[in-house]
Amino acid sequence: MSAAGLYDSIPNVSLCDPSAFGAAVGQVWASLYTRRAVLSRRAAGVPQRDAKMAILVQEMLQPDLSFVLHTISPADHDPKFVEAEVAPGLGETLASGTRGTPWRFSCDKFDGKVTTLAFANFSEEMVVLNSGPANGEVVRLTVDYSKKPLSVDSTFRKQLGQRLAAIGQFLEQKFGSAQDVEGCLVGKDIFIVQSRPQP
Repeated sequence: MSAAGLYDSIPNVSLCDPSAFGAAVGQVWASLYTRRAVLSRRAAGVPQRDAKMAILVQEMLQPDLSFVLHTISPADHDPKFVEAEVAPGLGETLASGTRGTPWRFSCDKFDGKVTTLAFANFSEEMVVLNSGPANGEVVRLTVDYSKKPLSVDSTFRKQLGQRLAAIGQFLEQKFGSAQDVEGCLVGKDIFIVQSRPQP
């Protein structure tokens, strides 16, 4: 059952501290039983006794931007377009329902045309600093959009949109169906952290 953002994610946890790591695993596992999760399963017709969870531990990246990519437009179901939502910093900004709007793009898979549908207006971005303890904490910084290339550089927007369209098309072909993709941009590198069938 796809349940994006339904369960807790705990970023920036050190594997070197067994008690902090164990507490983070316990917190993620316990989110299987939050009110939100229980009500979501009930609405989907999944009996609570059948609820199970696996926990994934991934290397922490320090992204400049994070994105969710749909390889078929969720608005009008047009298979010609990839649509992306992009936020500054960690992907938790998108997954947790933080108040604000992400950058939104519609990218034509075939002719490379990128249309900006919305500019971001989150007041804060979540980041992990290079120094300090890795204990599940993130830092919230006020976003200065005048320093964000995605807001001020139309060439950067177009190039990122075209790269995301190409990645989306590749993943769609690789997995044989429309994909709901999560990833991030670190410097000039794009990392895909999750891809699953698009509902």
